[in-house]
Amino acid sequence: MFVGRSGLVALVEQLVLVDGTPPVPTGRDRPVLVIEGYGGSGRTEFLHTQWSRWKSDTPTVWVDARLVDDPDTHSLRPLLIAVMQGLSDKVGGYEVKFPRVVLAHIAMESPVADVDPERAKQTMRRRLIEYRDRDALITLVGELLRTSLGAVTPNVPGGDVVADAVAQGIVDRLRRASKLAKFTWDESLAWFGHQDNGLRFDPVAALVQLSRQAAIDTPDVRGDVDDLLVAALLADVRESLGKVAGRPWNALVLLDEGDLPTARSFVTALLRMRRSRANRSPDPSATPTDPLVVVTTSGGRLAGDLPGRDEARPSWLAIDLGELTEQDVHDMARAHIWPPELGTRRVSDAVYRLTGGHAAATDLVLRALEAAPGLVDRVDEVLARPGTTASHTVEEELLGRIVKGLGPGGEVGEHLVTLSAARHRAEAGKLRELLDEPPGLDLMMSTTLWSGRGPQGQPALPRFVRYLGLRALAARAGGPDWTGMFTALRDQALEDGDHAGRLHHELALGNTALVADELTELLPDLPGEEWLALLDAITATPRLVADPHAVTAGGRDLVRRLVDTLHAIGDPRLSERRSLCRRYLLAENDFRTLAGSSEAFLLRAQHYHRLADRLC
Repeated sequence: MFVGRSGLVALVEQLVLVDGTPPVPTGRDRPVLVIEGYGGSGRTEFLHTQWSRWKSDTPTVWVDARLVDDPDTHSLRPLLIAVMQGLSDKVGGYEVKFPRVVLAHIAMESPVADVDPERAKQTMRRRLIEYRDRDALITLVGELLRTSLGAVTPNVPGGDVVADAVAQGIVDRLRRASKLAKFTWDESLAWFGHQDNGLRFDPVAALVQLSRQAAIDTPDVRGDVDDLLVAALLADVRESLGKVAGRPWNALVLLDEGDLPTARSFVTALLRMRRSRANRSPDPSATPTDPLVVVTTSGGRLAGDLPGRDEARPSWLAIDLGELTEQDVHDMARAHIWPPELGTRRVSDAVYRLTGGHAAATDLVLRALEAAPGLVDRVDEVLARPGTTASHTVEEELLGRIVKGLGPGGEVGEHLVTLSAARHRAEAGKLRELLDEPPGLDLMMSTTLWSGRGPQGQPALPRFVRYLGLRALAARAGGPDWTGMFTALRDQALEDGDHAGRLHHELALGNTALVADELTELLPDLPGEEWLALLDAITATPRLVADPHAVTAGGRDLVRRLVDTLHAIGDPRLSERRSLCRRYLLAENDFRTLAGSSEAFLLRAQHYHRLADRLC
């Protein structure tokens, strides 16, 4: 079930609408929408919801780039064929034809070897005549489809049969589109002379050039071929949809795994061709646009490779999915059946406290709780239960999804566990320098992975991602374990003169008395807001090597008891409502006792009073 992100859903609708309102006004190419998020944030699920929403209204295709990415060449050609296949499905009054794309692939079937220009053109003309034959054309298109059939959603069995049937439909649609009694390529051939760029090529010579370049496997030449193929695709979509009177919607391409080289090549070629087309036109209002909307997903890499970031009207938009809100989690919980005495709010509170709105974790935990609702007061135990497959626990499955694509090799997850000891990315960078086998830079530089906020707003791991890593770090035996990592961080903080960092790491190591003593000494001298900010920073990390249900210190040592209480409140393992309520009431009482005339302390006491009211 997909919930939340209503603003993003509305934005896609504005893109798909022919008469869209700002920021996507009529008469302009729609910006490519890049949906960013780390693993498990709901990127693919968002594409699924959009495919379900639009597939019956307008030509829509959902392509998984992983299934067409060639590790040797990263050619976009199989991906482009997948797009052609998906958009060829008949939807309402739409009937998209791809004569230019097919004609380009006829040219690319083999290079024309004759160096004499006229003889080379004669060879190409004979080839075009051969492919006026229906059976020959079906065979060619069918072979093309077999390179990408499995990447189009929904993936159906019987690939050869499907490819032949789809090829027959594509070819028959082309042949019906001819205005002549006998099918020819003349109408689409003329496009290769100008290519929507005001060019003045001989169209047949342009196909000869394409046939030769398609056989050359260098990045520069491959880029020329990619640009021409994407331009042909855009022209075919524009011509086909332009014939639908009063159409309300544009066509939609949903491209999953946009960080892969094949997908990046497709998106960058599309943006280049749109920009080139606009640059060639002296009158922007007369520049032909294409009615194609592209929505792709990314872990954060794609945007760095796309042109046009600094343009006044950028040709692409990057949107970070972020985390689900408390209301989103509640809405997801409402879709499940709970025991009458339990109540949806109790379930959603426990789940949100654990997952922090991580989309995949929220979904998996809710499913597990529906089967075992008695775990609602021990919700963290769900993470150790079997996931969607018996071979992995829920937390192992989630950790695998989070690190997918963050670097080569199988050690990425272990490196993330190690770095989870750090409060923010800058501290993780220092920790990385102290390790004998430092993690790769892919893990360190992911903008979506480090999308949380640490002290002073520094980039940090999202709360649930860090919690998963800390759980694994606490369970690790040998190597860079909990004690080793926090000791290294404490020593580094001491060297850097980072007072809050040092006390944070001392607390993680279990030195509660030392931390409480220093906080007690600072209490009379620091302004209330500063002392509370320091307390928050110190108690930010749950000490997962200790029991969160342990009894707090005695009343005579008030600051130590407060440190213990806040440490427990921040521990997602503590989900039993009565225990939480007691901690909230303790925190309220202690802040009131310490308040004196400090408004900051009284406001903090009121905060915990409200939390207790909600539970008790």
